[in-house]
Amino acid sequence: MNLLLLFRLADSIIWARKVRQGYQGQRKDLRRFSAGALTTALLWCFYCLYFYRYFEQSELTTSIIIVSAMAGGAVNILSGDKFTSVIYSMLLLLPFSILLLLSPEYFQTLLGGLGLFFSMVMIVSAIKSADFTLKSIELRHQNKLLLENMEDQVIARTKQIYDLSNLDVLTRLFNRTAFLSHVREIKQNSIKLNKGLSILFVDLDGFKRVNDSIGHSVGDEVLLLTAQRIKACCTEAMILCRWGGDEFLICVPSNDTELLVLLSGQLVEGISNTMDIRGHRIRISATIGIALFPDHSRDEQELIQLADMAMYNQKSSISQRWAFFDDHLASRMKREIFLRNRLDTAIENAEFRLVFHPIVRASDTAVVAFEALLRWQLDGENIAPDEFICLAEQTGKIRQIGYWVLHNACMEIKTLTELYGEISVCVNVSVVQFQDLSFAVTVEDMIQHYGIEARFLHIEITESVFSGDKDNLFFIIKHLQSLGIKVSIDDFGTGYSSLSAMQDLNVNIVKIDKSFIDKLDLNGMSIVSAVMSISANMGYKVVAEGVETAEQAEKLTKAGVHFLQGYLYERPLELHQVNSFIQKNREQLVH
Repeated sequence: MNLLLLFRLADSIIWARKVRQGYQGQRKDLRRFSAGALTTALLWCFYCLYFYRYFEQSELTTSIIIVSAMAGGAVNILSGDKFTSVIYSMLLLLPFSILLLLSPEYFQTLLGGLGLFFSMVMIVSAIKSADFTLKSIELRHQNKLLLENMEDQVIARTKQIYDLSNLDVLTRLFNRTAFLSHVREIKQNSIKLNKGLSILFVDLDGFKRVNDSIGHSVGDEVLLLTAQRIKACCTEAMILCRWGGDEFLICVPSNDTELLVLLSGQLVEGISNTMDIRGHRIRISATIGIALFPDHSRDEQELIQLADMAMYNQKSSISQRWAFFDDHLASRMKREIFLRNRLDTAIENAEFRLVFHPIVRASDTAVVAFEALLRWQLDGENIAPDEFICLAEQTGKIRQIGYWVLHNACMEIKTLTELYGEISVCVNVSVVQFQDLSFAVTVEDMIQHYGIEARFLHIEITESVFSGDKDNLFFIIKHLQSLGIKVSIDDFGTGYSSLSAMQDLNVNIVKIDKSFIDKLDLNGMSIVSAVMSISANMGYKVVAEGVETAEQAEKLTKAGVHFLQGYLYERPLELHQVNSFIQKNREQLVH
């Protein structure tokens, strides 16, 4: 017995040492432990069965109590293995109790009965305890797996949240928020190290055509492939972003111009390579604007704006597809900002005025209409319409300015028709104004307010309006024409108009652009003849713009052009000069 106990003690010490070193228990270790425990139980069973006949009553009682206590303790200690726990209890108590139960002596029979009952209780307890322990181990293992799974889910969800808040869904590049955050970090590091950084604004050329002609799903694949090509040209130190639509940004932690020129060339070349997508061979290009920190600005948002401006300015260049922001662009940007701000108060400060350019009948040069032209005098400087009209359109201020022009034109129509009879005023209307669904109703209210005949108000539209929402445009123009207002197409031949669109609109007047009048001796006369031929069939009148010589006037009149406009007859007139011009014109007709 002592040798067995020493062996089991040594085995337990060795096993515990292995566990501290990270050893994972195996089934053979359980079998070895179980064999030792059951062997111990067998030895106690042999001891009780062999020596009980020599026991006195007190020794017999003590023996049954000892083995019962050992069986009771084993129920919990050995509960990790049901087989060992049950067999251990049975070996300790059951044989000895049965032997005593068969004894002829009453006292031994009584002890045997109690031992047998207790052994049954211990066997049942061992089974339940083993089941409970096994269930506890299983639950503990399940909880461990659950915690590990929860950790994995938390990590996955955290990554998902990071992706949603920092990455563009399509290209997996940084979005605006994340890009700006990283640029600020790079900027702070650049300041500490006294280094520069650069922003490259990349805009795709020809992408809209792909989207419109092939479809948005193919367009998405083009963007994804473009993002991959941009990434292939950049180093890990560079921060990439899909800014929106077909625009990409790159933050380079350097303002070395040679490096930036080389990178820009690689980007343009890489993006311009042919793409094979779903059976389509697609070729796009890119234009890149570059702004430097701290040379051009120390603010990251402004750097992006400056790079955007350099890119946009370079769009019209055919020499190369990238450009740096420079002093010329800086001056232009400052002037644009200045003009944008002053446009807000131009009407309030009475800085706008209208001048009136005469339109005469070709057959006898009688003045029949005036084109109202907007002029802006700002602090003594006459701002060119080409410069401020586009700014007004970009800011949406053109709506308010346009209504101001229409109000003043209606007032002049009222004056002219009361003094001279049938004289019309033509007003240029921006494509932006036609986006206002209440435009036609507002014009109708003006006509009623001033009590004028709608036929003396001519609305001039450029061909650019045909590139927008035609349904809305046609609806508004039909409304205006139903009031009696005449509609003219200005600068005909330089834009988007088509004969079908003109026919659908049923335009009243077409104005041939000055560029064709200047080339009457070349191919301009052919254009004029074609327009006149179509006008005869479609029923509109024709005005030739930019007539500057008597020879031009004679040719155009012979070609059948209905009306002429140009410096040959008069330059645009100030309001106070209009009456004297009309009177002079009518005197010349009398004589």
